[in-house]
Amino acid sequence: MFAGFDAQEISDDSEPEVIQEKKLTQNDKSSVGSMSSPDAAKKKKKKNKKGKTKREAEKQVDELEKQVNNLNSQKRLKQDQQMSSQQADQTMNQDIDADILEEEEMKLAKEGEMLENVIQIEQQMDQVGYKEEDYIVERFEWANCIHEYVAPKGFVRPEYKRPIQRAKQYQFTLDKFQEKAVECIERNESVLVAAHTSAGKTAVAEYSIALALKNKQRVIYTSPIKALSNQKYRELQEEFKDVGLMTGDVTINEQASCIVMTTEILRSMLYNGSEVTREMAWVIFDEVHYMRDKERGVVWEETMILLPTVVKYVFLSATIPNAREFAEWIVKIKQQPCNVVYTDYRPTPLQHFIYPIGGEGIYMVVDQNGQFKEQNFTKAIAVLENDLNLDKIMEDKKNRKGGPQKTNQNAEMKKIITLIVDKGLDPCIVFSFSKRDCEAYAMSLKGCDFNKDDEKDSIKKIFNNAMGSLAEEDASLPTIQSMLPLLQRGIGIHHGGLLPIVKEVIELLFQEGLLKILFTTETFSMGINMPAKTVVFTSIEKFDGDEYRWITGGEFIQMSGRAGRRGLDDRGVTILIANKKLEPEVAKSILKGSSDPLYSAFHLGYNMLLNMMRIEDIHPEDIILKSFHQFQNERACPQMKAKLSELVAEYKSISIPLEDKLEKKAKYVSQQKKIQTQINEIVCEPENIVPFLVPGRLIKVKSETQDWGWGILVSWTRQKINPKKFLMGANNKISKDLDILTRQENHYILDIYLYVKNRLTNDNLIQAGDVTQKDGRLGIVPVILHPSQIAGVSTIQMNLPHNLNNQDNSKQVETMFFEVMKRFDNGNKLMLLDPVDDMEIENKDLDKLIKANQQIDYELQKLNEKYLSQQVQDRHEELFERKKELKHTIIELEESVKKASEMIMKSDLVNMKRVMRRLELSDKNDVPTLKGKVACSISASDELLVTELLFSGMFQSLDPYQIAALASCLVFTDVKGEVKMPRDEKFTQPFSQLTQAAEKVATIMIESKIPLDKEEYVQKFRPDIMEITYKWCQGAKFKEICEIAQDVYEGTIIRAFRRLDELLSQMTEASKIIGNMELKTKFEEAQRGLKRGIVFAASLYL
Repeated sequence: MFAGFDAQEISDDSEPEVIQEKKLTQNDKSSVGSMSSPDAAKKKKKKNKKGKTKREAEKQVDELEKQVNNLNSQKRLKQDQQMSSQQADQTMNQDIDADILEEEEMKLAKEGEMLENVIQIEQQMDQVGYKEEDYIVERFEWANCIHEYVAPKGFVRPEYKRPIQRAKQYQFTLDKFQEKAVECIERNESVLVAAHTSAGKTAVAEYSIALALKNKQRVIYTSPIKALSNQKYRELQEEFKDVGLMTGDVTINEQASCIVMTTEILRSMLYNGSEVTREMAWVIFDEVHYMRDKERGVVWEETMILLPTVVKYVFLSATIPNAREFAEWIVKIKQQPCNVVYTDYRPTPLQHFIYPIGGEGIYMVVDQNGQFKEQNFTKAIAVLENDLNLDKIMEDKKNRKGGPQKTNQNAEMKKIITLIVDKGLDPCIVFSFSKRDCEAYAMSLKGCDFNKDDEKDSIKKIFNNAMGSLAEEDASLPTIQSMLPLLQRGIGIHHGGLLPIVKEVIELLFQEGLLKILFTTETFSMGINMPAKTVVFTSIEKFDGDEYRWITGGEFIQMSGRAGRRGLDDRGVTILIANKKLEPEVAKSILKGSSDPLYSAFHLGYNMLLNMMRIEDIHPEDIILKSFHQFQNERACPQMKAKLSELVAEYKSISIPLEDKLEKKAKYVSQQKKIQTQINEIVCEPENIVPFLVPGRLIKVKSETQDWGWGILVSWTRQKINPKKFLMGANNKISKDLDILTRQENHYILDIYLYVKNRLTNDNLIQAGDVTQKDGRLGIVPVILHPSQIAGVSTIQMNLPHNLNNQDNSKQVETMFFEVMKRFDNGNKLMLLDPVDDMEIENKDLDKLIKANQQIDYELQKLNEKYLSQQVQDRHEELFERKKELKHTIIELEESVKKASEMIMKSDLVNMKRVMRRLELSDKNDVPTLKGKVACSISASDELLVTELLFSGMFQSLDPYQIAALASCLVFTDVKGEVKMPRDEKFTQPFSQLTQAAEKVATIMIESKIPLDKEEYVQKFRPDIMEITYKWCQGAKFKEICEIAQDVYEGTIIRAFRRLDELLSQMTEASKIIGNMELKTKFEEAQRGLKRGIVFAASLYL
């Protein structure tokens, strides 16, 4: 609702551009809202000055009260006349009664239908796919290890005999969970191993590889990302030799018995019927909890469903609470046993500390036994007590005079890193949720040197050897040259914006113990085993793409798992830098919270559907019904059935006297709310309300979540802004009602003196104060003029003094405000401007609404006097509300159960098939056309748009480098911010054609009932790197293109170019399918221009 506090006093966002001059302004905006605390001298005012201010305020309020009393008398007389008229108006009365009667009949019908549905649902539930008795489940428990064996009903498990000579000999004694997992593999059974980072899951995977190689079988090792595949290849190649690698970028020894690959490569092999997939005996899925990823998680499910039933699996996962649910799914779709071996044991126990910003040290809040230290936590958080105090915040801002806020945080970082090194708690990983912050924190350690001379020499040697593979011009890049001095001091940076080769050398240096402090983003928490002694979190909240939120217990567990090196440290240490106050329960949920469950991110894609249509004996419906998403829905059914029965029993048990009258009252109240909302919408139309927006006018403000009470209008402006950005600038959640506002509109922003609490919420949100408790202060809050925000406009208009920045004037307004609230029952007795008599709004709909509202008032009064005031008690009202709530919950649960017992995404499938037919990708029998077969080969970008462009003929008129430049728009889609539009016509014209094609595709999807924001879809294809792509293909140096694209990280450019290479490769293949050899030649030439230099430098792991 609000744009900020005291004209963006809280928000650091810049003021939105004002495109029209300010109207009706009492004072200049800059002089209006100083909310800083009065200085010491002004706090000691003379008593006679205070008395004078109060007397002036009381005198003005007396005058206002007289005016209001006169208005009240006039309005009461008018209301009496209207009431007499209404009593005579039988037609309206009959209409409303008829509406109520009709609603009562509908209510009885719906109630009968609701209970009938429950009976039908209970019958349907017996037919649902999940039944607990379909599974054999055996559970075994040991200290620090749980083993669950899950098998299909009727499966006979052979007796286990441990082999005399195991396939792999270990140089250490296996932990219990490792021993049990190895036994499962020796039984030739699939197993899910769920354990913390660094617990030793890799040892289990290695055993399955050793066993497969011993039995002359082929084994596939999949990982979520290419970088991790490269690292894993190096590790396994050293151990087993007969190892290959396939990532799309690189193919090494594809005939090897053990092949490491990304999950996407394995999926493509399965769709294309590769020979490799027919020879597999074992598949290892590393980081299987990555299935939760909303973009790429579906690839894991697709792959698992498509794999032959004879294949056995090793799933490696972080700790997940629903591991058995996953195992049951595998048992169902593969009809083979699947074991779960679970441990939450940490070989190196953790101690958790909090470091409050501004504090003097760290406080242990969870010890190595997992005990939460409430007293220590309270001490730590007490340091942040003023963190949410408005006086303190504004005083700090005033003292900073707009200076960078990061300065203090950087100083605190230097202090804590020094403390860590002095206490011997290095090596240390510092997690930050921003690439720029990682770099800023590293740069803040000026003057810090954590390495000895021999370590500096080793770093220089390793670094120079790594960079020796680059051309001289690339090795002299500023980012490479500036990195070595930092590394030599024992400080590293690791994030996705770095050059891949720099990232890899930093990983190698950290593994060798040559880096003492590593600043990194959370992506480092997923990957090869690189533990440290200490892990630091620079913040306890993160921006997840939609809003700032606390990190979850699962995210904390994953990242903190890097702390504590097995065999080297007796304990691991995690330190949370607390930069804002948090409640003990929030802290416990983070520090001691449970892992995030494994849930399905399954969704349908056009590439997936077309590939399934292309393969015999596989239908889209099959993969949907076999999905983990469908299984989770079905598995939840029995619990929902039990809950539904429980709620219905409670509903039937509630008996209330005069329930029909309470129901009638509820209908009247509901109708009246709708009518009053419609009246308010008419009142808040700018042409009606703006003439009354004069300084001093009392206005009632509300939001979806809070009633902000009455405030005093100071001024208003008309501005062209993006409301979403405007609102988020103040850390306020966006009202759904405001979604209708667009950035093209001019919006009225009201600066209103509102009474707010002197303390922000833990989410840094302003909260409404309580005038009766005097727990806050008056402050200017910009409010968007919208019916969802403005609840009423009073007849009262205060005389505001000139220059509210003056402390005396400000105090006078505050005194006046409190006096008005006191005299008018905290605003409850304030009269609103009458839309007709006062505002003189001429609107036929308004007249009807006002009459209907008055009639409902009359009916409610009659109902209360005749029945409810004497016979209905408070507890009856409470029971009625409970019954209403139960009914609502039952209907919702019925809908959920109905959906759970049906095939998921049924309507999505129908709509997507409609899109494919309209785009001529498939025929009426759902058989892929030539165009559809082309779309099957595109997975590196939007398959619909790429296929449309290929068949439009537009690439024919472009040269190869123009093609590469245009194709860059199809892969550079994961960025935000202002679009950098090239000016050269050789880029603008093709991009315009691409945009038109995207609009066509979006229109067809929308017409086919696919939920889609057309503007958002079209704008995700960005032209920002067209120019640098073209220049790179022409032979420009990497340094030159980095200078052109200064706002883009080098690593981001390289990642985009590598995705572009993958897309061009797929478009080359598509040209072959089409039979256009000329186009194929162009794509190949574009690839040759792209594929050179540092962009495609070989990985150090290979």
